[in-house]
Amino acid sequence: MKTSTSPLSIMNPYLGNIDDMTSTMTDGKKDYVQPALKSLGSITLVVLREIISPASIRNAESEITDIDVAGHRHIRAVANKFKFGERARGLQVLRHMGAGGASPQNKTAFAKGENPSARFDLNTLVFGDSANTPKYVLPVKAAAQYSDAISLQDYAPSVDATFHNRASEDGSLFDAAKKENSNNIFERHFVKPGTMLLQAISFNGKTAPIEALSHHLLSLGLAGAYGGGTSIYGINVRNHIVGLYGAHFERDIASPYVAISKLRDAGIDRNDMAAVQAALSGMYEDAYAVSIAGDEVKTLQSEMIAALESGDESQKEEYTQTAKKVGAYFDAWFAGVK
Repeated sequence: MKTSTSPLSIMNPYLGNIDDMTSTMTDGKKDYVQPALKSLGSITLVVLREIISPASIRNAESEITDIDVAGHRHIRAVANKFKFGERARGLQVLRHMGAGGASPQNKTAFAKGENPSARFDLNTLVFGDSANTPKYVLPVKAAAQYSDAISLQDYAPSVDATFHNRASEDGSLFDAAKKENSNNIFERHFVKPGTMLLQAISFNGKTAPIEALSHHLLSLGLAGAYGGGTSIYGINVRNHIVGLYGAHFERDIASPYVAISKLRDAGIDRNDMAAVQAALSGMYEDAYAVSIAGDEVKTLQSEMIAALESGDESQKEEYTQTAKKVGAYFDAWFAGVK
């Protein structure tokens, strides 16, 4: 983490402060505590998701999800296709550090008498959560707001399908018990290796401290398993950081739909990773007040990953201290709710 000396500190004017995360308000009769009031500040992390082995990105139907962008068909991965995996990794990081992750993902619930800090942690702050207590539902909005991930390339050349069947042990499709042919025949659609998807992850309103941004970068990592059924095969996406950008107000280019339209209008070869990254970097740098180049963010990520893998004690201590402050924040916010 090393947030005090981190190159991320250039983003401090657009981030919250971990020591000042609550506001004391009054309803005219009594005082109460709530999260600090939002202020002007917007930080956007721009990520290129490179498919490096077949990835299934779909909903109930077998086909890959898609959307029209300026008259052209593109692959569309809704936010949770990537957020889910990164939230899970964030929980694993906290467990490794002994700084949270007490509950399974999407199964947070409080036992009678437990303080909010027993279950809510830094991951809750970054990715959001909603948990049951014996009497209440406690909702926490995510600080990290994920956009859709949209393919740079058009849909048709980026998608393929494979034929599958669930045969019996004898290798046939005849069900001896039912005396009928099996209907376990299906196609699996997948996104082809080499496809790149653009996604933006924004922190708006100065609701997150620098510690939350740092934890998010570590949780995103450099590669991971994403999507539906194909994620069980292992790593299928390599993450490339285009850059990190900050300003007092949001910019429309934080939408991948806008950015991809600009790439097409500029005639950029969307199969050329270097050309795409250079063009996107220029667009975002022009739009925002401050920026950190993708290579610098990648270096910071690599350093955090190396520190974790080597058991760096200072990193663990920072996570421990952050956990105490985040726990105190949730206990103050939901005071008396047990």
